[in-house]
Amino acid sequence: MLTFWKHGLSAAVLALALAPPVMAQSALQQVKDLYASAAYEDTLSAVTSLGTTDPKPEVEQYRVFSLVALGRLPEAEQAVEAVLKAHPRFRPESADASPRIQELFARVRSRIGPVALKAVYSDAKAALDKKDREAAVALFAEMLQIADDPDIKDQPLVGELRTLGTGFLELSKALPARGATPSTARETAAPAPVAAAPPSISGPIAIRETLPGWNPPNASSRVEFEGTVRVIISATGTVESAEIIKSIHPIYDSLLLRAVKGWTYKPAQRNGVPMPSDKMVTVRLKPPA
Repeated sequence: MLTFWKHGLSAAVLALALAPPVMAQSALQQVKDLYASAAYEDTLSAVTSLGTTDPKPEVEQYRVFSLVALGRLPEAEQAVEAVLKAHPRFRPESADASPRIQELFARVRSRIGPVALKAVYSDAKAALDKKDREAAVALFAEMLQIADDPDIKDQPLVGELRTLGTGFLELSKALPARGATPSTARETAAPAPVAAAPPSISGPIAIRETLPGWNPPNASSRVEFEGTVRVIISATGTVESAEIIKSIHPIYDSLLLRAVKGWTYKPAQRNGVPMPSDKMVTVRLKPPA
């Protein structure tokens, strides 16, 4: 006969580990009960057993609560970060979380929120590039909701991404719905409305993209370097911000980011109206002749 007590698991935790999916709600209640009874180590074990396949933030928050109660604050911060990376808009209920824990979530969200927002933006932009209307609309809408979170909404990068996301959301809505064909329109009983003309979209055109000079160190004088910089371009054609996507050279990266601030463009347009956009610029440094 196996003795589970030998491994430090209580009977309640063992029951949680063996609970079928249909018991998920009652299992969550048992996690709450373990935490309420101050059995913090058992709560941690229970949360781990429930979250092995599909971690839910409503469950994972009890990992944070227990770690804070045990004084394991660095681990608690890591747990909050894991929750917010997977669920950027999650916020524990005030009835469940103490002010101390709410402040912890707010602090971590302020630190990693822009990174999470940027990840959603990248996924949304990829869906738009593939002309996947449903995915693009959903992701840009999700992105804008994340951007409005009071913990991050005033950060400069968030404001820039919000501006881009708003414009791209409108572009996404203008895409044709998946599966829409002339034949389906003829099969409907009511007369089909006249389809709107697809929007006319043009990307930004460089007016000034002056690269800084390259005076390589002796060790790099015979080597070719290549990298990529991403620029965020306003509706007026100025560069609002830039980031190195692929490093060119540690010395040259900083020179390039300073030079990018002076680049200018004819802005991207939608139906003749300027709009914000972004552009990837590949830079290649060749050895001096």
